Amino acid sequence: PSVSLTYMTDWWAEIFQLRFGWSETVVRPDLRELTVASYVDARTGYITAGNPNVRPADFQNLDVRAEWFFSNNDTLTISLYDKQITNPIEFFEASASDTNRAREIINAASGSIQGLEIEGLKSLGFMGEWADPFFFQSNVTLQKTELVAGAQADASTNNVRSLTGASDYVVNVMLGYDSMNGEHAATIVYNVFGERLYVAGRNGTEDGYEQPFNSLDLTYSWYPTDLITVKAKLQNLLDESVVIETQGVKTFEQAPGTTMALSFNWTF
Repeated sequence: PSVSLTYMTDWWAEIFQLRFGWSETVVRPDLRELTVASYVDARTGYITAGNPNVRPADFQNLDVRAEWFFSNNDTLTISLYDKQITNPIEFFEASASDTNRAREIINAASGSIQGLEIEGLKSLGFMGEWADPFFFQSNVTLQKTELVAGAQADASTNNVRSLTGASDYVVNVMLGYDSMNGEHAATIVYNVFGERLYVAGRNGTEDGYEQPFNSLDLTYSWYPTDLITVKAKLQNLLDESVVIETQGVKTFEQAPGTTMALSFNWTF
């Protein structure tokens, strides 16, 4: 079920919308999470055990969103959200050998998410005619999460903690270019997320957290005809590493490096 209500006027912009929404949704486990067998996490090498007893997680969602659409195509959106979760599907540390680390999937007792998101788009034509093709776009998310591990967790160190994979903040900033003739487009995108839980500890072992990752990516697209697209990508220009720490000690580090890609697409 879901209920939504929208109020529209021209307050401070050509179009202003105030949206209220309530809904109930379900997140179901995927096939790997329901399988008795284990699999190896492709990034970290952790052995991850499936669980055929995992049940779907139930969400109750409440959202309030204010949207401004300006006459020059600029936009501004401010959102507040609250999510209450029953039976959240979570990763917990599992027993393993001295040379391996493992985690398992279970249903925790409950969870909650509250947050604020601000996003906007601003064309840069006000700086002069030369800046007409450029635009700036960004979104910032600030949130708080909480999870109660419950009875199914095997000797969980922290019965109350943050949700797996949830950061206190996420920032995306993009500078874009769209040529006036429509033949060229380019973006440079910066992203960073706050520290986020990767695996919940057990038997006194503290939780392991993935550390903030600063990403800078560049994309260029050329459209010589309506049927042909040439695209070039450069990713992780800052050459950051993926790091997981437990009590300040690195338990995993991987340097993905800077990647380059060139693609050609012809539609016929």
